[in-house]
Amino acid sequence: MTITTNPIDQPFNVFDALTQTGTSRMFITVHNVRLIDVQPTEDGYELLTIEHAGVRCELIGGGRWNQEYSRRDVGRFGYVVPAHPHVHVGAPSACYFYSYIDQSLRRVPEFDGNHCGALGDGIGWRCNAQPHGFRAPIGIIPGEAGRFVPDETVAVTLRVPPEFVRKCQQVQMMPEELLRSFVGDLADIENILGCPRADHYNSGGSDERDYAQAWFDRAHGMRVIDLEALEAVAEERQTQREDFFALLDDYEYHGGKADDLFAAIQTLVDKRSAAQIGRP
Repeated sequence: MTITTNPIDQPFNVFDALTQTGTSRMFITVHNVRLIDVQPTEDGYELLTIEHAGVRCELIGGGRWNQEYSRRDVGRFGYVVPAHPHVHVGAPSACYFYSYIDQSLRRVPEFDGNHCGALGDGIGWRCNAQPHGFRAPIGIIPGEAGRFVPDETVAVTLRVPPEFVRKCQQVQMMPEELLRSFVGDLADIENILGCPRADHYNSGGSDERDYAQAWFDRAHGMRVIDLEALEAVAEERQTQREDFFALLDDYEYHGGKADDLFAAIQTLVDKRSAAQIGRP
């Protein structure tokens, strides 16, 4: 988020907005923040000293003071977000600081775009590995060297019976939430911070992934095919096609005519076809 001016030309203080009470503050994220210091408050919470765009300020942290844990990110760059209002913290205006995985990462609003271009879609960033800038989807913080997994999900519409809806209600989830959770486990997805996923899919853990795979093997294992073997065959055929095109280029380069090569190949195909027909 950048500091702008309002219609009456008064400066907008992002930290004032961040510490205000109310739901509007929950949509604020301040990037390119450096954590200068963390100290305990009188009531045992965290007092964050941060620096943003050359300005220092103090914010109440969203966690209780733990010297070993609280000071782990001092000196690092990252972003600040409001603490969730339903989480018990020391103040209603409390905030969390999260450090960037890649410490050279910086948010660059000038690179933002609403349509595909040279940098792609999304919001703008820069890091040492990509000094000319890049865009990433809204809602994720790029990982190491600015990496992330793009959203390549496929939309599926599914009607579910009331018995399934009741199962979802037992765990206080919507059907799409429960199905999304299962998909993450069965697909063996691990949404790592070093390369976050734009589709936000994740699994519940190693045990959940194992149980989902066990269900898959038990319920549908008799129909399993070797996808890796089929993909290897398809890749080999693609390589052969590319080799054939290269051979055609060489043939023409040495003075041959493409039609002559095609005719010779057609003759071989016809002979092979006739031999197949003649078999009992």
